[in-house]
Amino acid sequence: MNHDGGKTDVVPVTCLATWPRGSFVESVAVNAAGTVFVSLHTDQAVVQVDPLTGTVTPFAALPAPATGLAFAADGTLIVTGGAPGTPPGYVWRVSPDGAVDELAVIAEAAFLNGLTPLGDRMLIADSAGACIHALDPALGTVETWLADPLLGADAASGAPGANGIKVFGGAAYVSVTGADRIVRVPIIDGQPGAPEVFADALRADDFAIDADGAHYIATHQAQSLLRLAADGTRTTLAGPNEGMVGSTAVAFGRTDTDRTAIYVTTTGGTWTVPEDEVEEAKLLRIEVGRPGAPLLG
Repeated sequence: MNHDGGKTDVVPVTCLATWPRGSFVESVAVNAAGTVFVSLHTDQAVVQVDPLTGTVTPFAALPAPATGLAFAADGTLIVTGGAPGTPPGYVWRVSPDGAVDELAVIAEAAFLNGLTPLGDRMLIADSAGACIHALDPALGTVETWLADPLLGADAASGAPGANGIKVFGGAAYVSVTGADRIVRVPIIDGQPGAPEVFADALRADDFAIDADGAHYIATHQAQSLLRLAADGTRTTLAGPNEGMVGSTAVAFGRTDTDRTAIYVTTTGGTWTVPEDEVEEAKLLRIEVGRPGAPLLG
């Protein structure tokens, strides 16, 4: 792992919810009403969390492990998943009452991960395939949007390739965990331009982007939350002492009460433990003072 966390400027962190040791809490998304949704990879489930009380409520049971969560343009929750390392990859649509509908099966995909809306489509990171898929949720059709070596992990890293993905300012940003970089892909009339390295020496799992273009990055194996400002300045905002052990995913709040706050999920170190003891998995809230960028790309 090659990770430069920059300076450290610790901010207050609030723990909203916890799960038992060994729980792999994978992803987080917030709907327009402000409810926080969390995928539990180890439980093959999605739960919802009240951001005011921290109350956790079962929401959807899935037929395979869940990874990425995102809301489509019409407000529908879309979930990716499958057994990592074993094709196929699945994409599910989950209705407001928690009913699960299989939307697409990608036969060659061994590790579908983060996803984000691009207009009426969803871009899906393929952590094992060094590519990005484009899904049309209305039709259930999938095509390869971009395949490029920059999206692949270093063979010896043991970590995923393309992982988190967001669209901002006319480009898609993709964290490539096992190569310690973030890749920027220009978007031209809905199609990808030539990818380029946006940041390196950076262990990045999922991330969120604020309205000014700063990235808030869950570093997972680096056990921290990092802000990468638009000018490239790096600041570690929280570390293991603040609960960031195995930080996996980040999402901005979407209501007047939390628009300038982010929600971060952690595994408690289920995959990599900093001090030989797995902690409880967590959902954390951090006030960052800036609103999130629009999510529809």
